[in-house]
Amino acid sequence: MAKKKTAAPAPAPAGAVLDLKEAAEFLKVSKPTFYRWLAEGKIKGAKVGQQWRFQRQDLESFLHTDPTAMPAEVEGFHAAIDADRAARKLGPFPWSERGADEGEVPQFVSSFMEDAVRSIASDIHLDVDRQAARLRYRIDGVLHEVLAFPKEAAKAVVARCKLLGDMDINERRIPQNGRIRFAVEDREYDFRLVTVPAIYGESMIMRILDQGSVLLGLDRLGMSESMRARLEERLRDPNGLFVVVGPAGSGRTTTVYSALHHLNAPEKKIVTIEDPVEYAMKGLMQVHVNRKLGFLPAVGLRTFVRCDPDIIMLYELRDLETAEVCVTAAMTGHLVLTTMLGSDAVSAIARLTDMGLEPLLVASSLSTVVAQRLVRRVCEHCREKYQPSRDLVRRMEADTGLDLAQATFARGRGCTTCRQTGYKGRFAMFELLALDQPLRDLIARPASITELRDAARTAGMITLLQDGVEKAAAGRTTLEEVIRVLSAGRE
Repeated sequence: MAKKKTAAPAPAPAGAVLDLKEAAEFLKVSKPTFYRWLAEGKIKGAKVGQQWRFQRQDLESFLHTDPTAMPAEVEGFHAAIDADRAARKLGPFPWSERGADEGEVPQFVSSFMEDAVRSIASDIHLDVDRQAARLRYRIDGVLHEVLAFPKEAAKAVVARCKLLGDMDINERRIPQNGRIRFAVEDREYDFRLVTVPAIYGESMIMRILDQGSVLLGLDRLGMSESMRARLEERLRDPNGLFVVVGPAGSGRTTTVYSALHHLNAPEKKIVTIEDPVEYAMKGLMQVHVNRKLGFLPAVGLRTFVRCDPDIIMLYELRDLETAEVCVTAAMTGHLVLTTMLGSDAVSAIARLTDMGLEPLLVASSLSTVVAQRLVRRVCEHCREKYQPSRDLVRRMEADTGLDLAQATFARGRGCTTCRQTGYKGRFAMFELLALDQPLRDLIARPASITELRDAARTAGMITLLQDGVEKAAAGRTTLEEVIRVLSAGRE
């Protein structure tokens, strides 16, 4: 008879008293290792009768001081970081008060997490090369190096982050994923942590998620009035497959959540399948994918179709099995919203058929495709009028068919507010493909991407390049930025 598995103990709150099993689990070590450290006097504990009891703060202190459990901190770490900042003429590092009583590394981790939030960064990157460890923030889609520090301290920094993310601090051979809840100025942020073993040491990437940052409104996406009206018309369809396309980091999630917010009403049952749920929304039934237990996207979709939903949202379409269930749901009276990796709206059609879907099924189920990219906004603090090169303007006129003679181009000179980049903040460029019968006939035939793209433009589709150039002509961004983003997104 198989032994019944016991659930792992829940993480103990700060200041809690743990028994021996919970303490070993907290340190992510086996009991024999834990007993050895206890016998060597490395771990503080108190024996109550026949049972050992341990304070969590004592275990955390052990993790930060014992080299066999966690890499030791580097002497002069704090001074080394300040010296690097001074050499870059960036001013002193904004040290946080949090973690000051625990050591330099815990204080440093708290400091750069706070600093990244205040810098409105979307990601934090920590990489180690032959000379040093480098900390970078991704701000408005571009990485900025913040500082470098002795690479000997990188292990301790990554280990501290692993501890906060409830990860195995002693496992450095395989990638790991974790999650940290972190508050800055009474606002809570969700840090999604990934560690990856590299040749000079573990690299670490943190994605910063802010519940309050999602736009939640189609009118706040930055679409033109005509495109938004057409999008809202398509969202009124009771069934069909609605796909948002773009590369990673292009704002697809924001667009899908904004569409859900627009559709959300008491008379509609909306269910979502996400990995994980990034933003909780009132009125929706949101479900996490659980791959360990076999609750995969296709399984969730089949379950939800039997739960009488009106609208289903799937976080991303990646494989044939999931695509088949989505198409079936879209053809049986459900509006299905999802996202895909892709370069433009028409390429999404090719992606669906490349997955193995029959062209006729794609033509029958697909309703709308929105493609998008994020471009940087001209900084309002150092904005100035400028005229791009005549050759560039002529090329954009030829590629888009737009008349740019009356355009009011603008750029940023560069200031402290925008870190001397000339840009502050981002907004989206869009491409909306609303399928009509001629396009469906071409898909079912099937036609080439060139034929589909020509037919879409004939039907009035505004391309990403056209939308971006129009926004540059209005002074919201620059032609150079539009070209940079679209060139980087080509497949």
